Amino acid sequence: MERSEVRSLYLLAVFLACAYTVPFLVGAWAGTVRFDERWLGNLATVVVAGVMQGGVYAMFAPGLTLIFGVMRIINAAHGEMVMMGAYLTWVCFFYLGVDPLLSMVLTLPVAFLFGVAVQKLLLNAVVGQPELTALLITFGLGLTMIYTAELIFTTDFRAIPYAPGTVHLTRTIAVGQNKVISFVLAVVISTAVYLFLKLSRLGKAVRATALNAEVAMVCGVDVRRIYLITTGFGAALAAAGVSIQFGFNPETGVVYTLQAFAIIVLGGRGNYMGALIGGLMLAVLENLVSLMVPNGTAVVELAAYGLMIFVLLIRPGGLMGVKEG
Repeated sequence: MERSEVRSLYLLAVFLACAYTVPFLVGAWAGTVRFDERWLGNLATVVVAGVMQGGVYAMFAPGLTLIFGVMRIINAAHGEMVMMGAYLTWVCFFYLGVDPLLSMVLTLPVAFLFGVAVQKLLLNAVVGQPELTALLITFGLGLTMIYTAELIFTTDFRAIPYAPGTVHLTRTIAVGQNKVISFVLAVVISTAVYLFLKLSRLGKAVRATALNAEVAMVCGVDVRRIYLITTGFGAALAAAGVSIQFGFNPETGVVYTLQAFAIIVLGGRGNYMGALIGGLMLAVLENLVSLMVPNGTAVVELAAYGLMIFVLLIRPGGLMGVKEG
């Protein structure tokens, strides 16, 4: 590892330590940090909830980094695919009476086929072209999905009242059952995808294409087929599991896209494990800000995007990426 890269990694570590310290300092100044038993219990609850929320982030964000890693395409409609999965689950729950977890048998194949269709009809033509071209196409696709969802479902917020109870991990730490279920689901799916990419023949073909598509083609890999499968997997990961933990409306897809960008910038673009780590780190920071900073829920997104900007300035490759330029 080059000296400049080691220096950037140390600078990033120092910045992240400061970023996690700032909410405590602001809370101490504002009087929201008290260090009594009740507050420490709230802090532990927030951190645990952040880890569980980060598990969900770590499930949908890697779909974006997977597409970028294989095709060098920035999918600006990724958050809208998350939103689409939430509405599919909502329809299955309220109109078909299907359990949200069981509905994944229907929603994930639909999302996969949607991703395949997007790749076949829109993205195949721009693979290998300047990144801005694909970015504009997927941006237009995202807007189309937003306005279509508004036409069908209106702009009202929706939620799925699934597992509304509370799980007491200790006497002072309690989290919602839906968060626990979402986290377990995220761990299972993320682990399955990681093992698929690491061990299966098709997963190795995906990784080979990400490293060098031309060499993979020479070695007999059907690169066009890999592109279809990658976009399908990205859409399916986006559609999995978000709906039972968060409320949503057609415009929340924009928020999910920006969160996914922040996560892959933090973890490292094109790095699947980096996206998992980035999702956990971002969610914990958001929860700390919401607890300690006055009116913290209003500045959570500011903290997330500020984190993204400074990581890009310090180490554009992220925690597990390669330093660029």
